[in-house]
Amino acid sequence: MVAQSPDVVSTVPGHLLTDPAWVAARIDAMSRAWGTDAPRVAGTLWWCMVASTLVEQIAVAYAAGTPAPVAALGDFDCVVRPDGGVEHAQFRRVPVDATGRSVRSDVGGETGAAAADEVAAALRDTLTAVISQVAAVSGAGAPALWAVVSDAIGNRALDAGSPDAATRLAADVGARLPAPRFVTVAGRTFVRRASCCLVYEAPGREMCTSCPKRSPDDRAQRLARL
Repeated sequence: MVAQSPDVVSTVPGHLLTDPAWVAARIDAMSRAWGTDAPRVAGTLWWCMVASTLVEQIAVAYAAGTPAPVAALGDFDCVVRPDGGVEHAQFRRVPVDATGRSVRSDVGGETGAAAADEVAAALRDTLTAVISQVAAVSGAGAPALWAVVSDAIGNRALDAGSPDAATRLAADVGARLPAPRFVTVAGRTFVRRASCCLVYEAPGREMCTSCPKRSPDDRAQRLARL
């Protein structure tokens, strides 16, 4: 999927991700930007960007062994582009212990377990709430939107050099989130995608190289050329 270049961005509170009118307006802006009149396509494209934004910093923290942000809807702001895309989240909180010190989710013991539970529960609740709105507004199926999250976690963890971090984060989140999958092609690791962004249904666009709708042989050949 090719991102659209922003000219101006704005910052809004995270809870707007569950406001039906606000979500509908962002998906409508995405429709215009990509030249599609299909809400399911625009909604899926929009969700691909939002999902990646929501999980990126958490996946990176899991990979690096640093405190992960708490993605509760009241604890972050979103940076929004003119085309409706959400390109960054400004999180305000990480788990802390009784002394106020930040806590990693992988330190073990009761403190680490509590941190992991707090991070995972907040992300799970936010994803569940936002997916419900995106599905209602766009007509995209909730399972397909959860699959987008799985692939986003896989890609962001892979970018951070730790596919294992994706597996751990997805397991902590649980709910309806599929486990991220990976494949090795020509000595390189890629996410074996469970989701389709539907970009090829927009005018003038082609199917992604790693699209799960390609045949396995075609996909492997294309990935090998990257």
